[in-house]
Amino acid sequence: FFFPMFKRHRNTYTFFHMCMFELEQLNIEIIKQYLMKLINKGLSSSIVQSIKNVLKAIYITYEDQYGLNHIDFSLVKIEQDKKENEYLTDKQFNQLHQYCMKEKNDICLSILLAMDTGMMIGEMCALKVSDIDLDKQLIHISKRTQRIKNDEEGSKTVYDIYEVEWPILRDITIPKELFFYLQEYLDCVDKDCYLTSCQDVVSDFTKLQRGLDRIGHILGFKTTFKDLRNMYKERCLRSCMDIHIVMELLGVQSMKLSLPENYKSSDEEKKKQINKL
Repeated sequence: FFFPMFKRHRNTYTFFHMCMFELEQLNIEIIKQYLMKLINKGLSSSIVQSIKNVLKAIYITYEDQYGLNHIDFSLVKIEQDKKENEYLTDKQFNQLHQYCMKEKNDICLSILLAMDTGMMIGEMCALKVSDIDLDKQLIHISKRTQRIKNDEEGSKTVYDIYEVEWPILRDITIPKELFFYLQEYLDCVDKDCYLTSCQDVVSDFTKLQRGLDRIGHILGFKTTFKDLRNMYKERCLRSCMDIHIVMELLGVQSMKLSLPENYKSSDEEKKKQINKL
């Protein structure tokens, strides 16, 4: 099929002139079969979706120029890979928390921020020391970090910091244990520095995740910063915290909830919960 050939031919005009006889015979079933073959070879759904988008863009161009048969690419559905949630048990969660509380470094601080405040990694990396108000026990979130496309070949990942608006713009209450941790951590850090890097540049997302991976390997489990944020949400809900407070703490306007697979509570538990009304 023509996509592997396209990768070897940088000049798309030369390539498509070479295989016009194939394009004229192209239809929705051939595309479906090709993409399914890629999935069966082990390519992720996101990569196959990208390939589909490239095929669509190229074909539409030649469809207009050469009057090829119209193909409705929206009929080709790529099912997203189902990711198993790497949620920790309560015991594992406590192990990770206790481990990080004993170490005063950027990795452990980042993990504690995700566990105890539900912040996204882009939010915590954009925090400056001056955003921490220990007197009021608040963390002020007004910026966010994101990776941006780097056109300079061979250079490192580039990050952009931008201002945020409500609901991301918010204040988060610092829990007690994290408060005492921050008191020690901030003792010798300049207020103009970024919190997690202690420098005038933001922390690298990949470095933080690798640090979390290393600690997880030591403790015998694997998780991500996104999973830790989701666990924070679940812990808040399990503690019967007001749903609007939870949404405000997370910086979201709406919240998607899903029932765990094969979840079934006891009749007694249902009665107990209903009686709270």
